[in-house]
Amino acid sequence: MSKWNKAGASPEGEEQSRPGPLLGRRGVGLLGAGLLAGCAVAGPGVGRANTAGRGGVVLADPLPCLARAEDLTGLLLQGSGRASGSEILTFGLPFRAGQMPRGATLAARAGSRASRVQLDVVTRHPDGTARFAVVSLEAAGLPNNARQGFVLSRANTPAEPALDLAAALSGREAVVEVTPLSGGGRPWRLDLLEQARAAPLGASWQSGPLAVQRRISAAVPPEVVGGATSMRLVADIAARADGTLWVDVWFRNDIAMQPGGGVAAYSAQVVLDGREALHATMPAHHQYRSWGRLLGALPGGQPAALQPPVRHDTLYLADTGAIAHYDLTAGVDEAMLASMAQQMARPDWHAAFDARGITQYMPMAGGRMDLGPTTGYQAAWLISGDPRAANYCIGQAEAAGTIPWHFWDPNGGADRRGGWLDAQHWPRLWTDGRGRRPPGGLAQQISGDTGWNIDTTHQPDLCFVPYLITGRRAFADEVMAQGAWNVLGIWPAVRNPPGMRNNQEGFLVVHKRQVRGSAWSIRQVDEAAWTAPDGDANQAYLRHVSDRNWSWLREQIPAWTELQGELHGWLLPYELGGGGVELLPWQQDYFASAAAAAARHGNADARVFLGWMANFLVGRFNAADRGFARNDGVAITLIASLPGSEGGIARPFRSWAEVGQATRARNRSNGDGWARSQGEYARLAMQSLAQLADILDHEGARRTYDWLAGAGAPFTDPMSFARQPTLNIAPRGAPRLPGRVRRCVPA
Repeated sequence: MSKWNKAGASPEGEEQSRPGPLLGRRGVGLLGAGLLAGCAVAGPGVGRANTAGRGGVVLADPLPCLARAEDLTGLLLQGSGRASGSEILTFGLPFRAGQMPRGATLAARAGSRASRVQLDVVTRHPDGTARFAVVSLEAAGLPNNARQGFVLSRANTPAEPALDLAAALSGREAVVEVTPLSGGGRPWRLDLLEQARAAPLGASWQSGPLAVQRRISAAVPPEVVGGATSMRLVADIAARADGTLWVDVWFRNDIAMQPGGGVAAYSAQVVLDGREALHATMPAHHQYRSWGRLLGALPGGQPAALQPPVRHDTLYLADTGAIAHYDLTAGVDEAMLASMAQQMARPDWHAAFDARGITQYMPMAGGRMDLGPTTGYQAAWLISGDPRAANYCIGQAEAAGTIPWHFWDPNGGADRRGGWLDAQHWPRLWTDGRGRRPPGGLAQQISGDTGWNIDTTHQPDLCFVPYLITGRRAFADEVMAQGAWNVLGIWPAVRNPPGMRNNQEGFLVVHKRQVRGSAWSIRQVDEAAWTAPDGDANQAYLRHVSDRNWSWLREQIPAWTELQGELHGWLLPYELGGGGVELLPWQQDYFASAAAAAARHGNADARVFLGWMANFLVGRFNAADRGFARNDGVAITLIASLPGSEGGIARPFRSWAEVGQATRARNRSNGDGWARSQGEYARLAMQSLAQLADILDHEGARRTYDWLAGAGAPFTDPMSFARQPTLNIAPRGAPRLPGRVRRCVPA
């Protein structure tokens, strides 16, 4: 019997209906790592999610239930050690279109106690309603081992006056000093607070009664960094109503296409309120790399403990379309979380350029934990809410700054006042070393001594989820930098024989490439377009690139449908050539995950293309009566043509029978077993089917998902998902282990 009922929820009731008009047809309830709202509970196990007794699996605890029509989501706050007084916590929060109109505010409560809350909208949906915001919440100080649940609601309360930044910074100190490593030169000193006071209001990231945050940036004089002209300092300065001072300071050697760029050598010191908060010696800071740290000081000048990441409701995040719908019932293997903790305990984890577990040789293929719709580590964070996973992923997001794909143009962006290098202003540029000299290549090539070998075809998605949850502006920079690199990292001649991005095809990242490369590149471009703040100099460009890729794909549907016949729905790899077509279903699943993400984010063309792909993604499991083995839907390789079958060009087979026969003849078929699918291939197909079911309400995908989930394919049992949670994406109402996770607890 199918798990599905007409309302899209399972009989076991995984989804909790929400009251009031804010609930859509598929209302999402609350599952997460929370305790009873209004009750701060301390104990030896509090500080990470619950561990199930069987198999050492960590599950998320329930969050406070929603009880009012205006309620949006529940949260869990974990104590940072300030047991007296109040503290201000900040985090990111997405919204569905129409959910938060202009003028709407937020209210927060812990049980029956109201708390002050501040909303700073970063981006808006096309209808003008809020899409993403940074939220500041006032909470009573909690000991380290305590947690407290909150409910956020939509409100229409009058705005309070913003915190007086000058008064909040009075008597405080935040200074950066950069000193040459040789030559005895004088250090360069920058007073961050003086710069923040003078920064225009347009530089504000937050501006309200609980928190004010402004960005300052400055070019670092070449004489203090060994002569490199490519160095700049970027810092986000925040003052909060609890008296804390926060500095997110980044040393970015990323200025491109200017004379004099290169390796920087220096020592750096950051002083907060007379105390050295950071000191580092950098004998070789290579170009296109960055490093940064978030530093805090209490009112008396003592260091402020970093805020434990707020625990979001993962199903709420999915309901907004920001992320896929992850199954929470399988949990996360405790051994995986313990391994993260062990890695973070290494002394070099805190070093400026440590890779923090990211694969530095990106061309390496295989079942890597950092490849997929998001990384396995971030999936573990979303599913379990465990602080070890949260801190590990935030650490990796910081480490993403050290990857040499940061190319800053001081004359770039829409206003020509600075932005990430783009193909509009640099139509011939290819950031690969084979691009040679400008304008075809970089003014200074990427050094081979960085330890990184970057590759668009095997790149991880390191910063989108950390940005989504923390609202940290530096992570938005990272998402945009990687997205912009994905356009310039592709050889222009692939699309344009003259080597120029001189027409609309010049912005394509999904044409004449490996399908997986197309998947991960458009994923990054789409996330950059979604992330780019309103008013950012790169926003219009990134959105144009995203829109152009999906509109181009939609334009190909008629021709590709004719070419592919009854199998239609798969993205063409490279050129068809004359050597035959090997169709790799798992790479089509990669691309389906990217199309699903773009559709969730509101791209209508991506939604249409995903619907076109459904014919292949679902049909491969339902063509047994036409001579195609059902289990071959997850075969590693399908033979989709004969070599040189038409005028020397390999034209794809147009029927399931032909593909099935050729696949069997080449000994690539699973037959009635799974010998050709020993890996993540079935899990990849399951996530495609799950997203088709959720996004398109595709009944065939739902039925096929149910079949595949129970077919005994390799590594589709719940423990396999717990050990490798990257693809633990399920349709709403189809929990892997019904009843295992508590829904919510009454406030």
